[in-house]
Amino acid sequence: MQAKRRLAKIFAVLSSCSLTLGLLLFLTACGGSTTTTGSSGGGKSASDIHVGFVSETSSLNFAAEMAAGAQYAANQFHVNAQIVAPPNIDDEAAVKLFQDLTRTATDGIAVETLAPNLFVRPEAQAIKAGIPIIAVDTIADPSTGITTYVGNDNVAAGAMLADEAIKHLPANASGTVIVGIDTPGVPVLVYRFQGIQQEFHKLLPNVQVLGPFDSKQEPQANYNAWTSLIRAHPNALAYLGVGDADNASLARIKQAQHGTYLTAAFDLNPTGLQAVQNGVNFALVDPEHFLKGYVAMRLLIEHAMHGTAIPKGWWNPGAQLVTQANVQAIIARQATLETKGAYYQPIIDREFANPAAQIKPYDQAK
Repeated sequence: MQAKRRLAKIFAVLSSCSLTLGLLLFLTACGGSTTTTGSSGGGKSASDIHVGFVSETSSLNFAAEMAAGAQYAANQFHVNAQIVAPPNIDDEAAVKLFQDLTRTATDGIAVETLAPNLFVRPEAQAIKAGIPIIAVDTIADPSTGITTYVGNDNVAAGAMLADEAIKHLPANASGTVIVGIDTPGVPVLVYRFQGIQQEFHKLLPNVQVLGPFDSKQEPQANYNAWTSLIRAHPNALAYLGVGDADNASLARIKQAQHGTYLTAAFDLNPTGLQAVQNGVNFALVDPEHFLKGYVAMRLLIEHAMHGTAIPKGWWNPGAQLVTQANVQAIIARQATLETKGAYYQPIIDREFANPAAQIKPYDQAK
């Protein structure tokens, strides 16, 4: 027991020191109001509620969007929210941040990670201690005891990108499509690849989808990986990424090479949006990360404030295709937290009007 207490103190010191190195941390109490459904306890005032959100990194768009959604929910309900992430991808640091949150965000924590295996034991310990935990974007191991997951249908999202690529190809097209995955083995990203592969097989059977190849997480490594992939497969019809950094890398390479091939990927980093606006990348898929962060945070807040039961299962907030037809509206939406909130509020109201309709069994998440 003494060893555990010493270890907890070490984690607390490490977490405190990491703030000076660029850790994203907000403590917020501002915003509006909302409605709830049912109650089974709760009853805390907003000032007494302490919730948290930990994500993969503060340096990449996908994680920043989820953090923004969580922040917007905290603002609406006037609660104290600790929203944290390592400045760069560092899964062990993220675990330490989570463990630190379990001592302060005792009303619930939402977790987004690309390394769920590292969180199994600390998440299970938190749940045993009575802290509600919600998995976001990446499915948690069932052994944690987590019963709520907020994330996309990633097979459908991959098919969405494939369908748009197919529209830009001849009806009798043949050749290859190269797909990169920036974090090999992460299930949600593998599902996106499967969606792409299945859709091409169904609609353009003479096109062979190759991959998924490791396109690396960090921007420069991602650029180098795609440069090598395009050099190794110079005659491919399209190069598609399932992650964040892929958008910018593919656009840069295509412009430099004056390529006539198709390029596209996922997520909303500014370079990727600009590439769609300029017609360099034909599209991107927005996995609605903002909504995921918002939904998870709101479920935790309503549980603490009103006793609203946290629904068990998989809440899918949907995904959106971004093309030249709607990219200007998306760029305008992304300007500030307020513009994002205004855009998403009708969607939020619709989904929370009937939460049960959003839920599928946990084991069906993909």
